[in-house]
Amino acid sequence: MTGEEFVKHCYDEKEYLLGQYFDEKPETAAGEMLRKLIRSGADREQLRKLVDTVLTDSFYTMLLGLDGAASLGGEQVAYKLYDEDGVLLNECGELEENAYALFVGDEE
Repeated sequence: MTGEEFVKHCYDEKEYLLGQYFDEKPETAAGEMLRKLIRSGADREQLRKLVDTVLTDSFYTMLLGLDGAASLGGEQVAYKLYDEDGVLLNECGELEENAYALFVGDEE
């Protein structure tokens, strides 16, 4: 797996979670809370946009933190990710570049 593929998997996971949270029969605590809010009159599309933004911010910040481009818990360090075979997944800056393209690029 490459850093680009890792970022794509993170993006796909964010999209999967968003779908799970807004499923008609949610299987997550967050999904159940959202279902109750929608049933009580909250705007479904506004909630979806809010949750999508929160997930995007969270995944994007984590990926940048792993790449050393942002701090995690107040400490900024570049991490190296290896797969189970010991293959390096990310060269410095690779996660940041790919995360920007997937998580932010479409917004501009």
